[in-house]
Amino acid sequence: MFKKRTAVLTILFLLISAGIIVKPYLFHKPQKLYWFIPDGMRAEPEVFKIFEWAENGILPNLKRMMEKGSYGYCKPVYPGHTPVNFATLFTGTYPEVHGVSDGPMHEEGNPLSRVSVGGFSSAAKKVEPIWITLENLARKVTLFSIPGSTPPELKNGQTIVGRWGGWGAPFYAVNFEDISDGSRNFEQGTGKRLFFFGPPLVKFCSSKKVTDFPDKIKSHSAPKKMELNAWGSTVYGYIYDSTNDNRTNYDRIAFTFDNEIIFADLKEKEWSEWLPIELSKKIKNEDLKINTQFKIKIILLRDSGYYRIRFFYNCINETLADPKILAKELTDNVGPMVDFVDNFPPQLIYYPEDKETFIEECNMSFDWHKEALSYLLDKKDSDIFIHDIYSPNQMLTSRWWLGYIDPKSQLYDTVSAEKRKQLWDEVLDMYKKLDDIIGVYLDKMDKNSFFILSSDHGAAPLHTWVNLNNLFAKKGWLKFKLDPKTGEPIINWRNSKVVYLKFDHIYVNPKGLHNESGIWQRASGRDYEALRNEVANVLRNLKDKNGVKPLESICTWENAKSEFRLPHERCGDLIIANRSGFGWNEKMTENREIFSKPLKTGYKQSIISSNNPCMWAPFVVIGPGVKKNNFLGDEPLEMVDQYPTILELLKIKAPNFVQGKPIQRIFENK
Repeated sequence: MFKKRTAVLTILFLLISAGIIVKPYLFHKPQKLYWFIPDGMRAEPEVFKIFEWAENGILPNLKRMMEKGSYGYCKPVYPGHTPVNFATLFTGTYPEVHGVSDGPMHEEGNPLSRVSVGGFSSAAKKVEPIWITLENLARKVTLFSIPGSTPPELKNGQTIVGRWGGWGAPFYAVNFEDISDGSRNFEQGTGKRLFFFGPPLVKFCSSKKVTDFPDKIKSHSAPKKMELNAWGSTVYGYIYDSTNDNRTNYDRIAFTFDNEIIFADLKEKEWSEWLPIELSKKIKNEDLKINTQFKIKIILLRDSGYYRIRFFYNCINETLADPKILAKELTDNVGPMVDFVDNFPPQLIYYPEDKETFIEECNMSFDWHKEALSYLLDKKDSDIFIHDIYSPNQMLTSRWWLGYIDPKSQLYDTVSAEKRKQLWDEVLDMYKKLDDIIGVYLDKMDKNSFFILSSDHGAAPLHTWVNLNNLFAKKGWLKFKLDPKTGEPIINWRNSKVVYLKFDHIYVNPKGLHNESGIWQRASGRDYEALRNEVANVLRNLKDKNGVKPLESICTWENAKSEFRLPHERCGDLIIANRSGFGWNEKMTENREIFSKPLKTGYKQSIISSNNPCMWAPFVVIGPGVKKNNFLGDEPLEMVDQYPTILELLKIKAPNFVQGKPIQRIFENK
């Protein structure tokens, strides 16, 4: 018997070596995991009733998931925004352990005038994320537009874009606007810059009438010429009047690189095709020249020649993909990447015409992600595929929608029922596009695969900015002046005692926020305690004109872990949570206005999710061993529990640092 068994094994070995029988006969093939995490996909039982929408046929692919698996709601960790929650999802820990307390973070020994640790960087996390754990178990991983994934940590997997991790050469869209009298430039202040301190997202330009212009331009009024400079490239625009109606009526803009050959000629509301362009960026003292593509949209063009133009650049290039060849493959096979609509802070909120551009760009992002997803699942075999799209967040935190469709918003009754229905239809159209992407996953996966839908947070309606730095300036605690041209604040850090910095931190030092060396050190002592208590009491007693207090909760840095589960070493001296409807704002103005009306009507930062279902997100899971048609109830799950649940499904032991617990109610045998 023993000899017979040995002979059989020998024959099997020879057949495998010859390729006649493949290795899976003897070796277990890892189960696949698909995890789709749309940013800002609000889901709760009151207003964004996505499971009811699915039952009613609006979201058919979500309904397929519900029938095949378990589903419910999940609440984000404080302070409720993207980098913190993504770190929680991918580590199964609270911020006190993974270390990401915010997007822009400040640590002692660094100046407060700049960010010392970026929460979107992979280096910000203090424990390893799920993709490292799985790669160490020989799983092949693909990360697709995932915050916190760059600079890339994978050695053998694929990292595509990533977002704001300080890696590669991303070229963010830029709006060019007529400078006119300069008031718009001054008013936007730091709101012109990525995350309020990065590269410009809008540039205000002048134009002048010219007599020399390309021969192809036939204008009935003297053309105006402007230079549009961004990312090391200059495009010339000629604003001209193609109408022969005996009045000044500028209606078209011709674009050229060399003042001779026109590569695009557009009127208001038109997009160009994708066009080639060479851009440049300095990375580690190296000037990179990158050949890529861009599209032009004339958002508005007035008869007078006043213009607002958008340049949207391909969101992927060889510096934003690992391995590099992925950038070319995706551009060649899917097209230039439209990762997400608008930017942060939002730019498509200032003119009525911006809304149309927003919707068009939003649709382009969903189309691109859907096609790219299908390509990657077909052509790039991975055991683990984790994917995010940022456009849902952008819609719900923009100007045009949430404030008018959420009954808890002060703006709800300012529009008619007919108008509100139109806005709901536009939001539902976005959710349908999410559902289409879900459908791609469902159609590609096999019966042994797991598919999970979740999100990092929802969004609350916003009606009032609380300009805390204006308040502190009025109290004499903050010293600043505004640049007379740009409107950007210049803070006197050494002579300032109190400042608010995004998104929920107040820094206090009675001796000055920067020492003689220009850095911040945590203060202590009787004077520090007295000033900090005074600041806290001012905030507790602050009321708007209706007598409503914007402060929901406040704690000191010493209590950051016990109160908010935040890492105290990356927190301000006071941590503050705002009541839903209000939002803390860094903006500083000449009139020191404390309360102001925002243009955007949605927000999610510094809101305690336990008290606000608008902050909740979905959690849906299907796959082997998962209970079917299993609604987990109206009470939200803890976000920290998703990670260990996924590892248990994959039959992998969770690392010792994990704080969450598997959600036992989803398992068939429990």
